[in-house]
Amino acid sequence: MRVIDYIANLKLSDEKEKEYFNELRSLSYLATGLRFIYEKVQRVEDEVIERLPKNKQVSIFGNAPEMQGINQDLVACAFHWYAVTACNYVKMVGWLANNGDSSKAREYMQSVLPQVYLWRHKVAAHFAIIDPQKNDNAADLAMSVMFPISFDNDAFYTGSFTLTISKGGNKSRSRQDMRWSLTHTHCDLIPRYWRENRPKR
Repeated sequence: MRVIDYIANLKLSDEKEKEYFNELRSLSYLATGLRFIYEKVQRVEDEVIERLPKNKQVSIFGNAPEMQGINQDLVACAFHWYAVTACNYVKMVGWLANNGDSSKAREYMQSVLPQVYLWRHKVAAHFAIIDPQKNDNAADLAMSVMFPISFDNDAFYTGSFTLTISKGGNKSRSRQDMRWSLTHTHCDLIPRYWRENRPKR
C-alpha cells in the first residue's frame, strides 16, 4: 500500500502501484524538481532577509537597495516553473486517487492549490492577455504581464498588488485571489506528500 496524500489519506494498493508505475515515476521526478526550485528560491530569500531590519514588516517591489544583486528575473521564472510543475504533480495525485477521473482530479487540484492553480492559468501556463477568457477584465489582462513578484516580510510572493484601470468610462480591478509564496507553498505541501523529506526553514 502506497500513500500518495497523507492528509487526505489517499492510498494506492500494491496492484495499483504496479499498474501506475509510469505515473508514479512522473511524480518522483516532479517532486525532485519542485524541491530543487524551492531550495534555490529559499537561498535567495534568506539572503534578502539578512539585509532587512529585524522585527519590522516589509513589502518591497522593484529595485530597492535590499534587492541589489538579487536576480529577481530568475525568481520570477522560478514561480512560473513551480506553478506548472506543482499543478502537474497535484493533479496527477488526484487522477490516481480517483481512478483516472480527470474532472475529479481537477477538483482535487483546485482544493489543494487554489491560488497557484489560478496563477498557473492566468500567468504561468500562458499570459491571460494572449489567451483571454470571458471572466478576464482589462485589469486582469494587463496584470498578467506585469512583473509578478514582490518581497513581503520573509518571502517572495506573487499577486500582492491590485491593478485598477479606468478606460472609456469603464473601471476594472484585477483579481485578488492569486497571492502565493513559492517557499511557503512548498512547505505546506510537505506534510501532505513528502513527509520523509522535510527541508529546514
